[in-house]
Amino acid sequence: MKKPLNTIRSGLKKMKASQVKLRLSTCGEIMIDGLNFAFGVESAGAASDKGLCVSISGEAVDSGEVTFSDLEYHEQHGGSITVVKHDFPVVTKKDGKRIYQARFTRIPITEYSSGAFFRKVTEQDVINRINAQISFRVTPHYSGSNTPEVMLSIYPYDNPLTGSATQWLKVTSDKDYFLNKSKHKQGRT
Repeated sequence: MKKPLNTIRSGLKKMKASQVKLRLSTCGEIMIDGLNFAFGVESAGAASDKGLCVSISGEAVDSGEVTFSDLEYHEQHGGSITVVKHDFPVVTKKDGKRIYQARFTRIPITEYSSGAFFRKVTEQDVINRINAQISFRVTPHYSGSNTPEVMLSIYPYDNPLTGSATQWLKVTSDKDYFLNKSKHKQGRT
């Protein structure tokens, strides 16, 4: 007779492996006023043809302190990229809070492939990995002196609760953020 805990563990592993799930593959450190911010996701689970949703939320978004424009999706076709502009409207949720939300119902999510760690990587492996990534760009707008936080969330429609890729990010109006950060580090050493 099988042990009940082993049966439960086995069932949970199968269920987890078969869920549609995303993870961030690329994401910048901070959003800077007026400069394009790039981020990307890739599959960490099962495939889906139902698409995904990109949203940015937080107190600074709800208050209108931080705004966004120029959302782009980078479509991959066998190594070549087509830039597709997309609306990024502000929507009001049931709780009355405002968020930016874009629906991408035609973007397929490929099944996650872990690949073999100890084999030679082929050119086709690299192309497949690039084609599995879903890349975006958006332009933040902020003129304050603080660094408010916003939440970037990309979730598949098949599994929005546990399949999302989420990151909290700071927003700044300092166009020389990285230069000033580097100078600050040099001053401490």
